[in-house]
Amino acid sequence: MNDFQKIVVADDEPSICSLLVDLLSDRYDVITVNRGDHVLDKLKTEDARIVILDINLPGLDGIEVLKQIKEYSSRVTVVMLTASNSVSMATTAMRLGAYDYIVKPFDNDKLLIILKNITDKLQLENEVEDLRGEISKNLKFDTLVGRSREIKSVYATIEKVLNTNSTILISGASGTGKGVLARAIHYNSERRDLPFKTLDCSTIPADLIGSELFGHEKGSFTGAISRKIGKFEAVGSGTLFLDEIGNLSFDMQAKLLMVIQEREFERIGSNTVIPVTARIIAATNRNLPDMVKEGLFREDLYYRLNVVPIFLPPLENRRDDIPEFIEYFLKKYNNEYGRSVSIDMEARVYMSDHSWPGNVRQLENTIRRFVLLADHDKLSKNDVERILVASSDSTDLVQNASDQQPSYSLQIINRDGQQRSFEDMEREIILKSLEFNQYNISKTAHHLKLARKTLHNKIHNYGIVIEKRGMIN
Repeated sequence: MNDFQKIVVADDEPSICSLLVDLLSDRYDVITVNRGDHVLDKLKTEDARIVILDINLPGLDGIEVLKQIKEYSSRVTVVMLTASNSVSMATTAMRLGAYDYIVKPFDNDKLLIILKNITDKLQLENEVEDLRGEISKNLKFDTLVGRSREIKSVYATIEKVLNTNSTILISGASGTGKGVLARAIHYNSERRDLPFKTLDCSTIPADLIGSELFGHEKGSFTGAISRKIGKFEAVGSGTLFLDEIGNLSFDMQAKLLMVIQEREFERIGSNTVIPVTARIIAATNRNLPDMVKEGLFREDLYYRLNVVPIFLPPLENRRDDIPEFIEYFLKKYNNEYGRSVSIDMEARVYMSDHSWPGNVRQLENTIRRFVLLADHDKLSKNDVERILVASSDSTDLVQNASDQQPSYSLQIINRDGQQRSFEDMEREIILKSLEFNQYNISKTAHHLKLARKTLHNKIHNYGIVIEKRGMIN
């Protein structure tokens, strides 16, 4: 039986203990004690997560036991039992951290509801804890995809500065995994339990990026209808990832430099100084040294950011990692779409020799497409070659981030030698995903990494009829 389903009942009345054992034993593993000074020892040996605690106990009263429990572990949930003349003591216990209290003689149904709520809460906490552990596990350097000499050198550098405050600048072409590496740095560092915030400097209008970074006060400019907390303030002592830093305007570069130097800032429209305790990781796909020479990027800011420089090489320069990426993404999307698609060895060799100008992102999207569209379980070299050759201009078949359709008709050659347009392929992908997700729009949008509005637009544009209207949400 799971630990969170164990309950310690602490009461010196044998009749109460017997009643609770009879009431709860079909749902919980009930352990009884009759002295207050025995409760903590029982928790340590049984590792129970729930305690039903009488306020009046020999050895140590319930209030003192509650204090001991909370000092021992915040993960233990306590329900107080009290007589009608001790309700004030029960409310004191609530202030000290008890979950609830119930008055003797208690209502069995009320107690069962309280315990059901507690077990639901503990179950949710366990799931969140497992999820955090899984996220952390997936982001550890020893589980990141890639074992080439080039990428091992990157990991070795990161390990040396992981728990320092040093600013890190990650450079590399689009699709090489700069954002993945930034998250891995955060979740492997001592800041892992603190926030990780991202600002993509290439997507925020120049006149709004200051507000995004530093926040603003109500009325500080036209449209500032309420106070806004910026990224620096929201991240606290966590990690702030500034993606595509080379797109910052010269004016904003100066402001960012001042924040990094002074370790403080003010919201727009405020005179209140806010200290900066965050770690900054920046990333760029541009050549910042060349931009410095051309007067497009501040030299002083470049040196402030480039304390720990990391270069992520393009995929064609780390071909030893391609087989591992293929295996990783096949497993990922087979699990996601409930498929069992594999790629034979000849096809894998062919893919390892491919140039992949879109780097890891292009490889991932290609394998995702294979898994979605495959009509048999094992793909050959011919199966993958036709699509890769036909899409040699590196245009992704699924335009995940845009409502716009391409202004041309990209032709894809299928295994029968027939040409198919981009639109036909995308329509088929959407139809297959809708069918797989039982026509649930939210789940389909999640699988396709599309906004729900975008998916609705594509369904309308392609004339797709949703058979199960009741499933749209």
